[in-house]
Amino acid sequence: MTEYVPLEDDECIRFANWLRVNNIPHAHIANESRSGSRSAMIRGAKLKRMGQSRGVWDYEIFVPVYGVSKTVDDYQLLKIEMKRKKGGTLSPEQIEWGQIYKTAGIPHKVCKGAEEAIEFVQSFLYN
Repeated sequence: MTEYVPLEDDECIRFANWLRVNNIPHAHIANESRSGSRSAMIRGAKLKRMGQSRGVWDYEIFVPVYGVSKTVDDYQLLKIEMKRKKGGTLSPEQIEWGQIYKTAGIPHKVCKGAEEAIEFVQSFLYN
């Protein structure tokens, strides 16, 4: 019997729900491949003209950094590329963006599933 492996979309939904419940500011970068329909191709061309870049990672997460007075003094930006627990590979463009994040000093991680993404964010929440 084959073990069920959730789709990347399912992992993203689970992770986004966790971010919402924990009031962590975030954005999902809708950069997924587009279908071959004419309207999708037109929309994709428009997004490219507007600045959409191939390979940009899935999530920008802004982890609150609390000061002495227990108020948010700053945010730590994290980048996450979500993949399925089994399978999923980085494209050359995603590898290039990973290098950009590294050079910019932005903590980033390719996460195999929502649990791994949650653990990555939590490691910054409790520092």
